[in-house]
Amino acid sequence: MQILPVIKSEAYGHGLLPVAKTLASEGIYGFGLSELEEILRLREAGLALPLFLLSGFEPAWLPEILRLKAIPVVTDLYQLRLLADYTRKEGKKCAFHLKVDTGMNRLGLPLKDLTQALTIIRENPQLKLEGLMSHLACGEEPSCQFTEDQLRQFEEALKALKKAGFRPRFAHLANSAAAILAPKTHYNLVRPGLALYGVYPCQEAQKRIRLKPVMTLKARILSLKDVSPGEGIGYGPLYFASKPMKIALVPVGYADGYLRALSNHGFAFLRGRRVPVVGAVSMRLLSLEVTEVPEAKIGDEVILLGGPNREVPVEELAARAGLIPYELLCLLGRENFKIFLRT
Repeated sequence: MQILPVIKSEAYGHGLLPVAKTLASEGIYGFGLSELEEILRLREAGLALPLFLLSGFEPAWLPEILRLKAIPVVTDLYQLRLLADYTRKEGKKCAFHLKVDTGMNRLGLPLKDLTQALTIIRENPQLKLEGLMSHLACGEEPSCQFTEDQLRQFEEALKALKKAGFRPRFAHLANSAAAILAPKTHYNLVRPGLALYGVYPCQEAQKRIRLKPVMTLKARILSLKDVSPGEGIGYGPLYFASKPMKIALVPVGYADGYLRALSNHGFAFLRGRRVPVVGAVSMRLLSLEVTEVPEAKIGDEVILLGGPNREVPVEELAARAGLIPYELLCLLGRENFKIFLRT
């Protein structure tokens, strides 16, 4: 079985090139991406592995797709015809993967169009159907009926291909959750995303595998102040002190991806203790109550996300903001300065 790491959206905010180079050294098959610009950057960095455009493509991308030797994922008859017409006109060959819709009703060829798609492929020998894929809507629930139905429809598509004389090299369906929880969805290629970065796709996964977060977000205390009972803190104010409090101001806010939704809900880790976010998260500032950390001082390092021992789990922080971990990682990862360490 081969592994196709999904590193789209700047590797979920972690940094496209460093993540790609690290994973490439581990012997993975290729990478899943969503933008042609991402593929261009990887090729310019010298990566020669198979690079997949997982989310389809635009007509104007076709010359670059062929030049960069990218592998397009075809998601409907329109894209298949575009690819066939262009490669025929240019006299060039192109390997591609066909994505079928097995019930998610997002990107993917409806199964009713599969026969027509195979006819187009057969009439265009310059096209090589290298793989068949689909995407699970409830990969974190492998035994639910919806997942079973998707698996059944995917099997039907594979049988239809075989009956029509097509034997693609790859069949792939499993995302992070299914890769951990549902071996029957593995086939011969899996597409892990979130789990690559040390984040559990669901609670059940925590019982099956041990993951270590890749990203830790840190900042330093900018200022400290004492607040009396009844005094407000920040805009609104959204918070009033109920007792004498010590407040630490940290220069991170929603402009840095630390969302305002974490006002009065977020938390950080300081000198071995959890400390709550109090008051509104500002554009470039948030307030932490550090009353129980009397030794706190200006310049102290605060963990806002991650940590070597999962001090601030992204799963928990995202839930407090009403988000999924993907969103928080992309926001915090894209907006902040990164230092990459090998451990």
